[in-house]
Amino acid sequence: MHELKMAVTLEQEVVIILDSGETMRGLPKWGADPKKVQLRTVEGAFWFLLEEIVHVTRIIPIDKIEKPRPAQTQAKRDRSYWIK
Repeated sequence: MHELKMAVTLEQEVVIILDSGETMRGLPKWGADPKKVQLRTVEGAFWFLLEEIVHVTRIIPIDKIEKPRPAQTQAKRDRSYWIK
């Protein structure tokens, strides 16, 4: 359920697979009951018991991924040491 908790916190969509084999896609939200999660889909909102969920896949949009920063160029120094 770690992925589900992360998806709720980061407001990411998920695809869940239920123990019945049904697959649902939507935005998860917690409710008052800690044993249930609400999934907001295009068809409406559905409540599921956590024990009914067998797999969670987070959907991470590309535009929300932090782009890598350009590498900072540093002057390389030659460090030669003489041992006497």
